[in-house]
Amino acid sequence: MHPFAHFILRHPLSAVLVAGLFGILALKIPPFALISAAALGLYALRQGWLPAALVMLGAGLVVAGGWFWLGSRPGLDFPLVFALWPPSLIAAETLRRSESQGAALLVVGVWVGLFILGMHLATGDVVAFWKAWLHRAVAAVPGATVKGFEENDTLRIMNGLLAVLYGLSLMLGLLFARWLQSLVYHPGGFGPEFRRLRLPRLALLATVALIWLSGYFSPVLLADLFMAAMMLYFFVGLAVIHGVIEVRGMNRGWALPVYIVLVYWPQFALSGLALVGAIDAFVDFRAQQPAPPQT
Repeated sequence: MHPFAHFILRHPLSAVLVAGLFGILALKIPPFALISAAALGLYALRQGWLPAALVMLGAGLVVAGGWFWLGSRPGLDFPLVFALWPPSLIAAETLRRSESQGAALLVVGVWVGLFILGMHLATGDVVAFWKAWLHRAVAAVPGATVKGFEENDTLRIMNGLLAVLYGLSLMLGLLFARWLQSLVYHPGGFGPEFRRLRLPRLALLATVALIWLSGYFSPVLLADLFMAAMMLYFFVGLAVIHGVIEVRGMNRGWALPVYIVLVYWPQFALSGLALVGAIDAFVDFRAQQPAPPQT
């Protein structure tokens, strides 16, 4: 991956090429959008927001051309990377200036919160909006229906689920960019920085207050914000696990069960790690263990 990172940073046109080509691939295979966002984030981390914004504009022209010729997946009215690039640039600039992944995570959280609130204000009824959207999306897929979504009441949490996926994509793309940067300029530096990731206690109190107040307006809004908060503190919880393993000198293989649960039972892993991350605001799990008394 070192040559890949070096190629992106070699010239602005290299960054435009990588972000643009992976943005085009994301029109048909959405996960490629993460690599596109990471390429832009990497350039922003190294060169700053203004040069990265110019790269974003250039890559946007490339993706727009691909979109014109190839179209996109059913239900996507615009290229996915257009929703990822602007907040990725802001989060990367925050990380570049603060050297704190926690600060960048807060930016992601605020952006996702604004997305949730914006959807509620713009649609008036997010459940009805996503139901209509699903009907349009499955119309192009032979044999597909929305019956399952309606029967298990998934439509009520769909806005929150998409907000969680949005936040996960933004933060994972940023972490990927930071890791690529560390390969070129600071080998081995990504791990210690990630293990220090935490959010201030005030952020937790403000999040809880916002969720509590939202319940007076809409139970769906409350659920959406609660799910977004879980996404936010999931990353803190993951950092806590790796930090505790490092502080106590344990074998890194102890983190493997966490990832196994994350793959097979993501809902339990997400909620469990989010709980650990929230408690970390009051209990410093990663504090150095005191040395044993001399005898």
